[in-house]
Amino acid sequence: MSKRSSILAQMIAGFGMILVVVVTAISYFSYRYSSNVLLDKSTKYILESVIQMSGKLDGMLGEYDRLALRIAYNPITQMNLKNMSEGAPLTVFSVSEMQKAITHEQGYLPNDLVVMVLDNGADSQTNRLQADEKNWLSQLETEGGSMMWTSNDRIPLTNQTVQTQMEHGVVGIRPVWDYYSTKTIGYIALVIPVAATERIIGSSSVKPSNKIQVIDQFGYVAYSTDRKEFGNKIESAFLPDIRQRDSSGGNIIQRQIDGKSVYISSYTSPYSQWTVVTYMNIAEVVEDLNKMQSSILFIGALGIAASFCLIYFFSWSLCLPIRNLAFRLTGIKRGKLTPYVGRMNNREVAVLYESFNEMIRDLEETITKLSYKQVRENQARLIALKAQFRPHFLYNSLNIIYFYAMNEKQHNVAKMIITLSELLRYSIQPGNEFVALKEDLAQLDRFVELQRYRYEEKLHMEMKVQDEVLNVPVMKLLLQPIVENAFTHGLESVKGRPWIIQIHIAREGSMLHFVIEDNGSGMSKEQMEQALEFRVPLEVDNTMHSGVGLPNLQHRIKLIYGETYGLQLCRSHLGGLKVELLIPVFA
Repeated sequence: MSKRSSILAQMIAGFGMILVVVVTAISYFSYRYSSNVLLDKSTKYILESVIQMSGKLDGMLGEYDRLALRIAYNPITQMNLKNMSEGAPLTVFSVSEMQKAITHEQGYLPNDLVVMVLDNGADSQTNRLQADEKNWLSQLETEGGSMMWTSNDRIPLTNQTVQTQMEHGVVGIRPVWDYYSTKTIGYIALVIPVAATERIIGSSSVKPSNKIQVIDQFGYVAYSTDRKEFGNKIESAFLPDIRQRDSSGGNIIQRQIDGKSVYISSYTSPYSQWTVVTYMNIAEVVEDLNKMQSSILFIGALGIAASFCLIYFFSWSLCLPIRNLAFRLTGIKRGKLTPYVGRMNNREVAVLYESFNEMIRDLEETITKLSYKQVRENQARLIALKAQFRPHFLYNSLNIIYFYAMNEKQHNVAKMIITLSELLRYSIQPGNEFVALKEDLAQLDRFVELQRYRYEEKLHMEMKVQDEVLNVPVMKLLLQPIVENAFTHGLESVKGRPWIIQIHIAREGSMLHFVIEDNGSGMSKEQMEQALEFRVPLEVDNTMHSGVGLPNLQHRIKLIYGETYGLQLCRSHLGGLKVELLIPVFA
């Protein structure tokens, strides 16, 4: 027999596998779900921050746009630019007046702002610096008189000192129209330092490690947390992606940049057409989640270790009584039929031990019955061996008596001897235990015929038997002991009235129903209970009696047909005893 693993090992392996699979699945799916939720919430939160940054930038640019309008339509600015457009020279007094007007209009706005008033000619005067190239004019014409915002890095300045101070700033330019003729008479340029933009970006809630870009409407980087990118042109294929809008007005896309997965949140302002873009590294977003996941895995490992200990404890507590039971079962081979006396911790094992104890009791009872049956079988064999020596002597003796009676002309005695001889031959002849019902009825007739010689007309027999059951096989000597019991224990004590015995035999489905009644003295309830008790061991003298008695007959019926079959005794309507028997019909 191949070696098999124990229940303890199987339970530990099985429960452990289930535990590991469940914990792993929960950890995996909880991590996936948590990371997806975290990324979704983070991207939406950053998109809201980007929208807020764009709104603040629009607020700043709008404020400076209104400042430019106020300067452009200031009477002093209008007068000087109109004179310059007509060829009149700009005097020192005019410059001073314009500077005063600009300072007045600037009011509460930060004084680090640079304002340039440019004429429509080849030269222009401003309050702080000069510009000599007008390559931005062609782009300004496409704005239709609106403010054009772009990076300071795109407009070269002649004053290198100021240019360095205003490096990476924001430039806004708009045309100045004559108030009356709507002709372009000059330009207003505002240079906003990069510090102003950094204050807006720095006040946002975006993580400092995330890169932020501000891209103007022409696709140039007007601001970036990476200063190397100022003034760079954004790839044309990338611009449509970041300027798409969802239901919130912004957009979130995912890209691979330098081998890293990055979420890009963007929002394009409807006012300035500038796009604020943030780059969020996914690995940085889930960094804290990974730390938390590591902690969860560590705690889960400790939980699994503790669970294995509990699994081992409970598995051992379940397997120990089963092992003890297996040991007791092997002890049955050695003849140890000792029931278990103790208390179990769970119901199932308790039921198992109760079944074991019940099996032990049934086994002991079965052994006792088998031993008793073995003794009785040995006794029966002995009786049968002894009986084999008696028939010749008995038959020879009956023949002598028969011929003597015939010589003496005693014909009734001779007839009685013949009947007795046939009665004895049927009773002791070897052969099958089953006979046809008609043969057992013939034996009963021989017994009753002998009784008539003694009791003459006092005995009345009434027999009703269905013809279809005459050939049904039944147990040998089934009816004679019942009728014999009616004579010896019922009718012989009755004086002054005829003796009546009624026999009814009929088939009921697959069963054969016998009813034997008499009008004898009957039995009390206690006598009926004792009449069928098989208590006396089988002896030779008892078996050689003319009848085997109701207890022996009951015992034979149960041995042959089964424990569920047997004689039923009750009071007869004739006044005596009623015996009923229901047995199966064998083919």
